[in-house]
Amino acid sequence: MKSELRSETEGSGINGSGNGEFSSRPVDCPDCILPNQADADFPLMLPRQHNGHHNNLVVSESFSILRSRLLKVHNKLGIKSVVITSAESGDGKTVVAVNLAMSLAQLGSKRILLIDGDLRAGDTTRILNLKYQPGIADFLQGNKGFEAVIHVVGSPSLSIAPTGFVPNRVLPEILEGPCWSEFLEQAKEKFDLIIVDCLPASAPVADVELVTAPCDAILLVVYMRHTRREALKRATARMDSKKFLGIILNNSDEIYKHDYSYYDSGSRSSPQPDRSHPRKWGKPYL
Repeated sequence: MKSELRSETEGSGINGSGNGEFSSRPVDCPDCILPNQADADFPLMLPRQHNGHHNNLVVSESFSILRSRLLKVHNKLGIKSVVITSAESGDGKTVVAVNLAMSLAQLGSKRILLIDGDLRAGDTTRILNLKYQPGIADFLQGNKGFEAVIHVVGSPSLSIAPTGFVPNRVLPEILEGPCWSEFLEQAKEKFDLIIVDCLPASAPVADVELVTAPCDAILLVVYMRHTRREALKRATARMDSKKFLGIILNNSDEIYKHDYSYYDSGSRSSPQPDRSHPRKWGKPYL
């Protein structure tokens, strides 16, 4: 099931000067994130924002690629629950998890459940305006049943399990019992694919191991030129290598080496962009 990590860009890797030590420099290329991964279709690169009119198309196509690769793994290995995590806060894991779940639901052929497993931050819950709805924490504390914490959002193919009410000082205890595994088992009976937005894997709390333990697979979001190498080392050290699918490179400019004007129906009659000056990048899309 394992294969060597295949990088899609050239570079020196995250091992710094080559002495095997991790530095504090940000990750600037995807090579050697981990020695092995479960599927050779990863890593996947998500684009850096560009002021040109192709940007939305490129972002949409990137999530379509991620969707197709995940479905391939789902069909080949029978994976049903996938954790989306990152090395650090701000790397884009929540936006990736939400957009991936929505992209999967757009197909209409799969029942998708998106779980906000980051009970401390609850960013997925906040983004989808479900802050005051019952959710995972209510189920884990025995206050609500499974159906009561599942909410259909936007598409009949997409359901969300928000954080729910998380009292002070209940974490990580509410994750340590059998309830989290029981929730996932019930979810697997009713849904085809489950996406879990998890805490950053370098967070110094036990939630990370507890959330990922009963899940089938892990994808790691790495923010190009932002994620610190020591944080990445801590994150990968905590992962179960047998569950690690690979990385998703956020804010990568490598994708612009390809000519996406091919997919633009008006590209033949549209004027070509001025390539005589260096591109000026805007704020990261993700």
